[in-house]
Parts: sequence; structure tokens; C-alpha cells
Amino acid sequence: MKETPLSICEKQTVIQGVKEGQRVDGRSLSEQRKTCITFGTEWGCCQVLLGNTRVMAQVSCSVQVPKSSRANEGMLFINVEMSTMAAEHFEAGRLGQQGIEVNRLVERCIKDSRCIDLESLCILVEEQAWEVRVDIHVLNHEGNLIDAATLAALGALCHFKRPDVTLDGRDVIIHQLDERDPVPLTILHHPLTLSFALFNQGRICVLDPTNLEERSADGKLVMGLNAYRELCTLQISGDGVFIHKEAVISCANVAASRAVQMVEMLKKSLADDAAERAKGKYSGLVASVALETERITTQSQAEVYFKASHHKAEVSKKEPSAITKTKLVNDQGVVTLETSCDTSSSESEMEVEPLPPVAVKKRVYEEIDVGNDSEEEPVMLVKLIIKTCQGENNRRTHIFEFHPFASSSFRRQTCFNVICTGGGVEA
Repeated sequence: MKETPLSICEKQTVIQGVKEGQRVDGRSLSEQRKTCITFGTEWGCCQVLLGNTRVMAQVSCSVQVPKSSRANEGMLFINVEMSTMAAEHFEAGRLGQQGIEVNRLVERCIKDSRCIDLESLCILVEEQAWEVRVDIHVLNHEGNLIDAATLAALGALCHFKRPDVTLDGRDVIIHQLDERDPVPLTILHHPLTLSFALFNQGRICVLDPTNLEERSADGKLVMGLNAYRELCTLQISGDGVFIHKEAVISCANVAASRAVQMVEMLKKSLADDAAERAKGKYSGLVASVALETERITTQSQAEVYFKASHHKAEVSKKEPSAITKTKLVNDQGVVTLETSCDTSSSESEMEVEPLPPVAVKKRVYEEIDVGNDSEEEPVMLVKLIIKTCQGENNRRTHIFEFHPFASSSFRRQTCFNVICTGGGVEA
């Protein structure tokens, strides 16, 4: 399925807002969306939430024969998967132009910058070495996939631990995780990508663009930097877009400071994950999913509020019933959901507390009786009166009644057709 084309009004709105220093989501031009990093129960599982863009990376390893050109080094393989779950225009099993771009930029930022010590992955020269594979899965696409995929891949590599290996002569013994502690990978530095959307022929640069901003921009500038403010990769894409040297230097300064903050955030998330595992009360990605169920949209919040305020008196009079409580239980690394019933709750706990009021704009329409004596609610219609004059002796009054949900284009076309055919009531 092809991607839904962007309308001219949407594109012009984004461009005009950027020129005025405003963005659709209320951020400044150099502000990044909220970033959340979580890790799974398995080693090397990392999930990154960048705004509404969600990417998950999983690292695995296997023993392979090293390349003849690099006999004393291991191998690093990066693969990106995109499915229709992330966006309707993605095809399962086929990356497309955007998927290939994300895969190549992640490889250039992580693999080509040699942030992983590949020599430490060698077991026997020219015979056996570890092959580390990073599988990146795009779960939801809402813009800036490159930054989210790079952060997820780097977080998964930092979190991953391979099995320990010993040599008995020329025999290789791979120990299980319960026999010996796994060995983490050797990370030399932490490279991350920062993306900028280019507007007005490269004169305006917007950090962390959304999907709407990416499609409205003239081009894109991607920079890969580490915590030492070293440039690892650089790419400028777009059809006929030019960018000044001063703009590139300004973007590099913003990206360097932001890269330091993101690396510190990643290290803090890794430290928190290690502390939770040491306590034995680690639930992995289940905790992040449990937190997301508490979030509600504005529409659902309004529905809950009106429902609670309408039935508040009835619920307060009812007798208390059993309340089902759930909690996460971690038993030897297996996370389960334990359910219990509590019948000792008081009536005060059973009262529904209404949510804070939500401002809802209502449009008042004229009520017209359609002559239906049934128990159904009266239909609220929109009444339009149009008077036309075609000469002194040809005056007509046109009365139209529309449903409130009828579009303005439908009303306009209907009125035009009736007036052109000569319908209406003589004045």
C-alpha cells in the first residue's frame, strides 16, 4: 500500500510555522521529543520510545569462521525489519528506500565507527570467532527512525552479554549462563545519530523531526557523534537542497551537546537495570507496558468523566462488591500476573472519583420536530435559508435542512444544484 499523500494545506502550515519558529507539537526548533529507554528480561533486548516512534533491538551471537581478510576479528551484522504494524505503507520482508537508508546509516554510525572491539570476539585465529547480530524492529513510525534505531541498537549492544569461553588445547568449550557469568561486549565509545530537517533551502534546521515535518522538509541532515564530541558520520539528503557552512557548524554544536546528554541517559538506564536485576525484582518490558495502560487520550478522558458524573449517585448507593487487584510477581526470572479479590473494601473506596473537567466545545443547532411520535430522541438538523433574485419578478426563497454531521462541501454542492435547477418557494 502506498503512503497517503500529504495535502498542500498541511505542508504549507508546517513550513509557515517553522519560519515563525513554531512547530505543530509545540516544541522549539532545537528541542527533542521525550526519550524513554527500557530493557527486556533477556540480555541484549532494548526498546526505545522517541515521542510516538517505537523501536526494539535484540542482539544475539553465534560462533562462526572469521573472514580471511580479518582472521583475528569477530563480525558484527546489523539488520533492520519493517512491517505493516509500524506504518501502513511498509511491506513485510521488503525494506524499501527508507528502510535501506536507515540500515545503512546505523551501520555507518555503529559498525564503521568501530565502537565495538571486534578483536575481543576472536576465539581461535582463522578458525572460530563470535558473530554478533543486531536485529532492529520498527514497531511504530512517527518520524526520525534513524535516531531511534541507532539508540536502540547501541543500547542493546551495551546491555548484551555473551557466554564465556575456555580453550582445552584446540577444543573450544562454551559455558552455559548458569555455569559461568556471561561476558559483556567491549564498547570503546558510544556513537549516536542526530537528525535535522532542512527548510527554506537549508536556512532553517529542525531537530528531531516528526513524520509530518520530514515529508514537508526540503531535505535532511544526519550527524553521528559520540560523547567525546567526535564526528562519526555525516549525510545530507534531499532534492537540490543546499546548506551553508555556518548552518552545519551550528547543527554540529547542538548535536554534540545533545549526544552527551543521550549517552548519559543511556548509561543511567543501564545502571538502573543492573540495580533492579541485583535486587531480584526485575520485570523487564512488562513494567513499561503496565505504565502505558494508565495513559488515556483526551477523548476517552472526556467519556469517562461524563459517565462518572452521570452515574455518581447510583454507584454511591450500591453495596460494595469484590475488587480485583493485580500485581506483578517475579518467581525465578518468570514474570506472572497474580490476581486477588478483596471484599473488605469500604463504601468510600467504591465511590467513583470524577476526573477533572475537560473543556468541550458544543455547537448549538436549531431543533426541528420531524413529526415522529416514537420514543427516539429528536433529530437536530441545520436549517439554511437562501434568498435568490433573478430579476424583479423572479424572487425565490430556498430552505435546506441538513444533518449536523454533513460536510460543508456537501451542503454547498446540494444548494448549488437545487438553485441551478430552479427549485425553491416563490416569495
